Amino acid sequence: MKRRLLFNLTFTAIFLGLFSLIISLFYQDVARALDQNEFFPTNKTFDLQACQQWRNEISSFDLTPKEKATEITILMYHRVIPEDKLEDNHFEQDGSIVSTIVLKEDFEEQMQLLHDNGYITLTLEELALFIKNELDIPKRSIVLTFDDGFKDNAIEVAPILREHHFHATSFVITGAVNKYDATYEPGEYQYFSVDDLHNICDVFEFESHTYNFHKRMEDHTPYLTGKPIEEVREDLEASIINLNGQNQAFASPYGAFNEENLALFKELGFNMAFTVVPDTVKPGTDIYQIPRKEIYPRETIEEFKVKIGLK
Repeated sequence: MKRRLLFNLTFTAIFLGLFSLIISLFYQDVARALDQNEFFPTNKTFDLQACQQWRNEISSFDLTPKEKATEITILMYHRVIPEDKLEDNHFEQDGSIVSTIVLKEDFEEQMQLLHDNGYITLTLEELALFIKNELDIPKRSIVLTFDDGFKDNAIEVAPILREHHFHATSFVITGAVNKYDATYEPGEYQYFSVDDLHNICDVFEFESHTYNFHKRMEDHTPYLTGKPIEEVREDLEASIINLNGQNQAFASPYGAFNEENLALFKELGFNMAFTVVPDTVKPGTDIYQIPRKEIYPRETIEEFKVKIGLK
C-alpha cells in the first residue's frame, strides 16, 4: 500500500514537473490558444513611449536663403515585397502587380537615390513646424509614410531605413496589430505584431489609421464618412489609447473625410491629418489636409525623380 502511494506521489510530481516545463516553454502558444480575440483590445496600449522619445527632438539647420526649402514632397507607401516572394494574390487579373505593392528592389534603389543626393527625412513635428513657417529646412528634405501597418514594413523596410539613417511614419490600423508574433509570410496579408512595433520603434513614428474603420460600407462608402460620427469618434479614441495617447497625426483610409471628420480630428487633439492628394507641401498648406504622393509598383527611377522634384 505504501509502495503504491509512493509510486502515485512520484508519478504525480513528475507529471506536474513535466507539465510546468511544457507550459513554460510554450507559454505564448498556450496564451494565444486561450485568447482568440480577433482585434487588439481597445483599452490596452502598445507601451511605446520609452522608444519614441527621439521623435520629439527638433533639428536645427544653418541654412543660407538659397538652401531653404520652399516646398517638399511626402511619399506614401503600403507594402514592400521582394520580387521573388510575389505570389498569385499579389497580382491583378490583368497580370499587373497590386497597386499598393512596391518591389523591395525598387524601394532599395529609391532610398539609395535619396541617400546619394543628400536627402534628410523629417519627423512629423518638424514637418508641422515647416508648414507653420516656424522651421527652415533644407531643400532636399522629404517625409516617408507607410499606411496600414503591414508586417513587411518591419521585415523588409526597417533595415533599409536604418542603413541610410532615415526615419518614417507608420499609420497603423491599431485593432489589426497582433498581440503575438508570427512567422513572416510575404504571401499573406500580415499586420504588425506588438513585438514588431517595439523592434522598429527606433525607425518609425506610429500614428492612427483608425482602430478598425479601414473598411467600406455595402455601397462602398468609407466607414469614416458613412458611419455615424459617434461611432467614428469611438473608433478613433480606441486607436489613440492603443498608441499610448499619441495623436500627433491621422491619415484617413482611402483619403476620405468630410467637414464633420475634420472637426472631430481637431476635437480629439490631432495636430495634423493626411490625404492622398498628390501634391507638394509648402508653408501655409492646410495642416489637416496634407497631400502625399503615392509610390506605385514598377515606377522607374526617373519617374521617382520627377515625383520628388529631383533634377
